[in-house]
Amino acid sequence: MRKILFWFEDAWAFGAIHNSLAKELYKHDIYSNLLHWEYKVKPEEWKLLYDTYDLFVTKPDTAPILNSFGIPYEKMAVVAHGQWDYLVYKEKFGIDYYNKLYKFGAVSNILKQKASEFGIPRVPDVMPLGVHFDFYYNKPSTKLQSVGYGGAKQVSNFFGQEIKRGYLVEQIVKNHTPLTLIEHNNYTWMAMPSYYSNIDSIVVSSIEEGAGLPSLEAACAGRLIFSTPVGYFEEHGPNGGGIVLPIETQSFAENLIKQLEFYYYNPDEYYKMCLSIQDYARENYDWSKHIDKWIEFLI
Repeated sequence: MRKILFWFEDAWAFGAIHNSLAKELYKHDIYSNLLHWEYKVKPEEWKLLYDTYDLFVTKPDTAPILNSFGIPYEKMAVVAHGQWDYLVYKEKFGIDYYNKLYKFGAVSNILKQKASEFGIPRVPDVMPLGVHFDFYYNKPSTKLQSVGYGGAKQVSNFFGQEIKRGYLVEQIVKNHTPLTLIEHNNYTWMAMPSYYSNIDSIVVSSIEEGAGLPSLEAACAGRLIFSTPVGYFEEHGPNGGGIVLPIETQSFAENLIKQLEFYYYNPDEYYKMCLSIQDYARENYDWSKHIDKWIEFLI
């Protein structure tokens, strides 16, 4: 049995991704664990971990740190989850190590493109993320009464640009609709299925995402999805994943207000849309649809 160690944060999106991925990999004779990178590993422990695991998986920016603990690049598979991963330590670590890695991947086509734009000398494999549909499943909502915001409310990218814009959703819902805003309040990923079940829709207001899990997870719960064309929603939104909103601030606000008003006053159309989004999620988002690429990547 092949043994994999994921060296990531064991919380937020990384916790959700790697704990669910580990369950899926086990079905295919790959045993994997998630080690929180804040855990203080003793020097002799790194030697024991090296001897235990066949492959270490982390991000581009943390690979040189892992290497400093004695794990060779040749025993690493690195996966980029956001543009930040390429840039944050680029000046400190350089880019020479990319060609030494056993495998190099990125979770979306946009991050594959960005690798080239940022001067990374190796082309990453695209490694799409999934979710466990049954974990998030609930009966579709039947009436639009509340709006959820499931991501970080405010985050700046490497260049100092605000990319989440949660304040926009708060202003729009509270000032221009009769709906209730229910925000994600730093909940653990393990509690998110119930969070999605307590809302009727979710809005993603980002101008940049590597992947974007909230739109996938809420879709599995049968909730109405509104999102800018970022991350996976750039592909899935127009094909049945939900309502695509423009990125430009004024157009985003005007379109969201109009869409929320329509579905609030047309519950039959709202319910049909929730059913359709959930059906689309069932066929496109589950880990079973994506696991083969990960198996090939990790072997």
